[in-house]
Amino acid sequence: MRHLLSLYKLRAILLFGVIFIILSVSNAKAYQTEHVVVVLIDGVRYTEGLGTANCPRLNALAAQAVIQDSAFNDSITVTSSAVPATWMGRFYPLQDTTYLGNDIQFCRYPTYWEYARKDLGFSANQVIYVTPNYGTGTWMPSFYPGYGPSYWPQFVQPPISTGNNNIACFDSAVTVIRRQHPKVMYVYFPDTDHAGHSGIWEDYLAKIREADSLTKALWDTIQTDIVMANKTTMFVTNDHGRHTTNFTGHGDGCFGCRHVMMFAIGPDFKRNVHFNSPRARMTDITKTAGELLGYQSPYSTGRVMIELFDESGPNCHAYIPGDINSDSSVQGSDVTFGVRYFKGLGLQPPDSCFIDSLNGYLYIRGDVNGNCEFRGSDITRLIAYFKGMADLAYCHWVLPVPPLKTDIHKETRPIIHE
Repeated sequence: MRHLLSLYKLRAILLFGVIFIILSVSNAKAYQTEHVVVVLIDGVRYTEGLGTANCPRLNALAAQAVIQDSAFNDSITVTSSAVPATWMGRFYPLQDTTYLGNDIQFCRYPTYWEYARKDLGFSANQVIYVTPNYGTGTWMPSFYPGYGPSYWPQFVQPPISTGNNNIACFDSAVTVIRRQHPKVMYVYFPDTDHAGHSGIWEDYLAKIREADSLTKALWDTIQTDIVMANKTTMFVTNDHGRHTTNFTGHGDGCFGCRHVMMFAIGPDFKRNVHFNSPRARMTDITKTAGELLGYQSPYSTGRVMIELFDESGPNCHAYIPGDINSDSSVQGSDVTFGVRYFKGLGLQPPDSCFIDSLNGYLYIRGDVNGNCEFRGSDITRLIAYFKGMADLAYCHWVLPVPPLKTDIHKETRPIIHE
């Protein structure tokens, strides 16, 4: 009887140990990023921005960064709608109200500052918004139930100056970095848009070059900070471009107004890589920052830009099961890619994770039956999935991003013609 009880105890201990290991692996923070900084340069048309002579410093820094060339404002291409959309991770008109005796406009949905403060417990001096002091004209975060002023950022607002707002915001941001080492920061450079509206081409280009220089200097400040260095991810984007045929204005649906930059640099991202697909949106920053830091953004309509993530080492879980060819979608082309690989006719899958428990590598996107292997049976499972006869699974050691849900894949499931 004692022997039987000892056996039960041993089994219980072993079972608890296995559960503990699985939970530890599943819940471990895989990312090195501990701080996120978003820099928004207002009103740069892509044809004068990244990749041109006007941005020599960001172009040089691109060797350490990843650039999403297919990034867009897919809604209203005016500042009053687009800037708050980057905070909320969605487009929605601002609302007028009176707050503390002042007429203001506020976001109708929570902002990325509010998400971060609520989920991660950050204090106001760790979550910063650097913008010129527009007084009561400063757009405010949300009053959304469960979020609101208790989770708003600290506003750092240098006085308005004629033609020098970029520099004033940069100086304030540097001071904040050195004193407070913020966890979440948003820095707004407005002068390029103002110069574009002036109609003076040389002034417009000069403000682009200024913003390029200040953004690179901001990154240098981060990388020399004893707290933030090598633990910070920085996104650089803009709220809108300018008319394709007229640089002085913006606001419609032309390609010049919609095309925006998406420059991302940090310890968890690819380096020296340009993407032309999948299509990204500036509203994706909120979700992607949440993935890095660990907060939820349930009201954002954006997505995690998993194509930016470095798939080596501990970050190889930024993947979609079934996306064998790594184009951020699950389609029939993934079957073709896998079949050609197994027949020795095509390239190997572009991602591979080292799995300690297997003491080897696994092409994690291809394991769709959840047995922590990538074999021909996974191709069979993927075909059955497309025919509506099976769901996809994943290796329990490496959780996907976003979490695997059947409805996610139904959205990308191609139409199969029998």
